[in-house]
Amino acid sequence: MPLIAPDSVNEILERADLVELIRGRVNLVKRGNRWVGRCPFHDERTPSFSLIPPDNRRYYCHGCGATGDAVRWMMEKEGAASFPDAVEALAERFGLDVRYEQASPEEERRRKADQRRLELLERAAGFYAAYLWRADEAEPARAYLAERGFEEQLLRGFRVGYAPGAGATLADRALKQGFTPEQLTDAGLGRTRGSRASDFFVSRITFPITDLRGRVLGFGARTLDPKERAKYVNSPEGPRFSKRRLLFGLAQARQPAATAGWIVVVEGYTDVMALAKAGIPQAVACMGTSLTTEQVHELRRAAPRIRLCFDGDAAGERAAWRTAQAAGEYLTDLEAVVLPAGTDPGDLARTGDVERLHEIVTAHTPLAMHLIDSRARRAGPSPAEREQALREIADLLRALPESVEKDEGIRLAAGLLQLSRGMEDRLRGAAQHGTSAGAGRPGTELPSLGAPWERERRLLVLAAALPEVAREQLETLPDEALTDPVHRQALGLLRGAVPLGQWPEELQPLASALRADPGAEHANADELREVVYRVQLPALERRAQALRDAGDTEGALRMIDLVQRVRAALRGAS
Repeated sequence: MPLIAPDSVNEILERADLVELIRGRVNLVKRGNRWVGRCPFHDERTPSFSLIPPDNRRYYCHGCGATGDAVRWMMEKEGAASFPDAVEALAERFGLDVRYEQASPEEERRRKADQRRLELLERAAGFYAAYLWRADEAEPARAYLAERGFEEQLLRGFRVGYAPGAGATLADRALKQGFTPEQLTDAGLGRTRGSRASDFFVSRITFPITDLRGRVLGFGARTLDPKERAKYVNSPEGPRFSKRRLLFGLAQARQPAATAGWIVVVEGYTDVMALAKAGIPQAVACMGTSLTTEQVHELRRAAPRIRLCFDGDAAGERAAWRTAQAAGEYLTDLEAVVLPAGTDPGDLARTGDVERLHEIVTAHTPLAMHLIDSRARRAGPSPAEREQALREIADLLRALPESVEKDEGIRLAAGLLQLSRGMEDRLRGAAQHGTSAGAGRPGTELPSLGAPWERERRLLVLAAALPEVAREQLETLPDEALTDPVHRQALGLLRGAVPLGQWPEELQPLASALRADPGAEHANADELREVVYRVQLPALERRAQALRDAGDTEGALRMIDLVQRVRAALRGAS
């Protein structure tokens, strides 16, 4: 590896913004003169991780003792394999140059190849941009962009261009300038077949994809030919170009986003330009249908709040769900911008309704709340449909830290899905932050919304409210009549007249739910007797079937007689 000059290392450490760097992975908040957050090196609920003021050049965790500077952070959290790799990555991140004292021949070849790749991509962007405005074959592209409401100055600002249709125009030009077919392929600009090089992009409007420094790393390209199978194509993945990491427009949006405190993500390149035209320059677009974890980290470095402006159709909602999953602990930093049905930012900008567009982008709601609301409203009336919605919502809530927003989300879901107080408490337990799906303490697993679970919970509520009556009623109720293992544990305690306050710690959430259930206020012995019968009946029917299958006809008949008597008792209670 080359030896980096010590003064270059010091300069990079001095100029690297550690707050911006760490904020991509830690939700930092300002308390006095200190930035603090939950430590990324160990699990904790109360923040003990902070940057050391006044210069914020080092971090320290009072909980686990983790400490370091920007280079250490790059090695510990950003995947840098060595000290030189970390310094080079920092320089890349903040647009700084690295000076070397010496370099190996291999490293020198690598650096020259990288410089040559960037030079070729820069020349390609300039060629495409010039071709858009001077070539006759680009007239349909100019007309399309004009129809979308984009003026020449705006298009030149984003360096929008056009790739010729001849098939090898750029390749021939590059070869004459001294580039090789291998370099064209390496940059994602060409294809080679034998010794012949051809263009990768043909007859397409081109949108340069840059890094934060504005250096071109690749392109997205749109065809105007309805016969083309792919409307958009991107540069192939390569040493520099990664669709999972890059965002269109980030170099232009970074400064306005830092000033505004938020950045908005839209679905298309033209949507970014439409918002810029409307006076909202802090807009970017991803090159897929949703954001990735890497892109969320990049956006968090640009601004503390991220607004999603995806289409309001089913595909847009699925993209928003995938983004929420990718955001992880940063879900609380994401907000939803809801567009009118069937419209996109370009539509509103093109119709001149700029004021309405500003209102929509600023009238945001927390993404988690938006997704909970839309998912709950789509749930059908059956228990199975409501249960599926509830499980998806619980998975979403699980990513949120314990907060007011999470509590509001639980209440919103409970209201829209018409959950009982007990069910709401179980949702709260199942959505506990940091647990995996289906995990949690006993008594907090996400319940089924089907009739058996509801009957069992009602039985426990009544039995807890009427301990004296319940002791006799529960005596003949077998444990296997209850399908939920936690309910079976509670049944044993109620049968033994153990007060709720003395239940084991792992069952205290259930005990609290039983005490708080509104139905406990109206408990009576007749209802308890009826619920015992209703809980017992399915177990008796299963037992009768098992005896029949085992060939015990006499036992099956006795059990069937018992089933009939229970059914008669239920008819009498109705």
